[in-house]
Amino acid sequence: MIVIDRIISVPHLNQSRLYIRWKKLISGQPIDGEKLFSETYSAWQRCAACGVNPFKLQIKCLSEEELQYRKSRMREILNLLQSHIETIKRTLSTHSNVYFIAVADQEGYIMEVYSDRASENTVCNLPLYPGVCFDEKYIGNNGIGSVLAIGKPLAVIGAEHYSKLFHKWTSVGAPILGDDGKILAVIKVNIPCGLESPYTFSLTVAAAKAVEAALKQTQMERQLQEFKKILRQLMQQRDIIFNAISQGVVILNKEGTVTFFNKAAERIWNLQASEIGGENFNCLDESRCRRLELLLLRTIREAKPFTNIECKCKNDQHDKFLLVNTSLLRDENDAVAGAIGIYTDVTELRRQEARIREQEKLAVVGQMAAGMAHEIRNPLASVRGFAQLMSEKIGQINSTFKEYMEIMIQEIDQADSFINNFLQLARPKPPAMQQCSLNELITSFARIFESQAFLRGVKLKTDLQEDLPPIIIDRDQIKQVLLNLCQNALQAMDLRGTIILATSHHKEEKEICLSVIDDGPGISPENLDKLGTPFFTTKDKGTGLGLSISYTIVDRHRGRIEVDSKLGEGTRFSIYLPVDQQF
Repeated sequence: MIVIDRIISVPHLNQSRLYIRWKKLISGQPIDGEKLFSETYSAWQRCAACGVNPFKLQIKCLSEEELQYRKSRMREILNLLQSHIETIKRTLSTHSNVYFIAVADQEGYIMEVYSDRASENTVCNLPLYPGVCFDEKYIGNNGIGSVLAIGKPLAVIGAEHYSKLFHKWTSVGAPILGDDGKILAVIKVNIPCGLESPYTFSLTVAAAKAVEAALKQTQMERQLQEFKKILRQLMQQRDIIFNAISQGVVILNKEGTVTFFNKAAERIWNLQASEIGGENFNCLDESRCRRLELLLLRTIREAKPFTNIECKCKNDQHDKFLLVNTSLLRDENDAVAGAIGIYTDVTELRRQEARIREQEKLAVVGQMAAGMAHEIRNPLASVRGFAQLMSEKIGQINSTFKEYMEIMIQEIDQADSFINNFLQLARPKPPAMQQCSLNELITSFARIFESQAFLRGVKLKTDLQEDLPPIIIDRDQIKQVLLNLCQNALQAMDLRGTIILATSHHKEEKEICLSVIDDGPGISPENLDKLGTPFFTTKDKGTGLGLSISYTIVDRHRGRIEVDSKLGEGTRFSIYLPVDQQF
């Protein structure tokens, strides 16, 4: 406020006293510094120490190339100052038609000069043009050099200037500071003594502060954009890394909303990230996961991770066995911010384990069959031969005994058929592979089987995908599998219902799926795991070998059978066979 008062009052009576003291100083006479403003006295001492000639200015200029280079570096500041300079010009013009405004860089070199036409002729004897250095050691104290020296706004009035050339001028300067407190530029206003506006100093300082604020805002916006760029890069890197791994990765926020769903997770649940992103993870309900509460949601609710928990899930096509590991995500206050789940698909591993267990069972069955075949079939052959001979002999004498013999022969043949099935299960015949159309095979089979279904009041329908690629299979063995599954479905239904034979092509898995679907009573959960076990059956007259043989045939085709059944709704047997696989 002291400096502003000086500008407003401009004590001309004191100018003569200042001039006397200035003359004493430059002539080497001692003066009383206490009768001067401390800033003025300190500035005179600095100028004298630098050897500044008060009567002749030492002009230092930049080359045009260097000037343009420095201006390009200050372009942002110069642009931000434009509107404020226009405001200062309008205010100055109400008090004087002679003025100029200069903007200098951090070393005191003038970058731009602004004035009106009246000022151009008036100040032509002053070095006020771009490229001139206004540092105190060349020009003496002034609104640029002194601001650079003390680092704060000030006003130099008339005879307070060390150089006599500026004694008729008032010079007001204000620094433009960076975030680190260092001076980036200086804005200076020069106007003849006595013609100052009372707002000159405040407007100059306000312009400098406004530019500082704008620079800070611009810097913050740049930092924000840089942070956004870094965040985008980190998210891209996260997506690349997570999408490259074979495990499914799901990230939830604390509300349980899905924020990330990688490619492997898409394959596991047969869902696109765009479908589930932004949705609550509860959308994977009982139709896809058999747990009452998903482990990832429990991780958030209970604030604890889970490690190596095996779950059985289902997508639209297959049952999946998953090994689940979850971890908590926390914010800067260590509060729960969400959770991440890693899902390892161990379905193929479990299938291999089941196949090994099945092979172990068959190995035991094979050993039994090898002993039983010789011990049972030979006596049966003898019994059948004698029964047939007795039938022929007795038939001429007693028709009743002949009928008994025929019944014995039929039962012996049925036992022999059972042993043949048993041997086929233990030592299956290698498939005779050939390329064929699965749709044509099913159509041919349906024509034969639909009459049998009609007699039991059951409808047989087909739902075959068009443009199904050819497949390499043993036609007779796959037809036998179809027959076994359809007969099981037919026997399970009570003289009504529908059996559907459907095909679909799963391109990503390189598989064709053949499904036998019925709307019968369904299979209880405790019996599902026993399917395919030799001699296991729920039918009164069943042998328990039909499904076992079917599983063995499909296994030798490098395929698999999956079963989905609900009590009261029906059962689906899905046979998955590889496409374009050579044997």
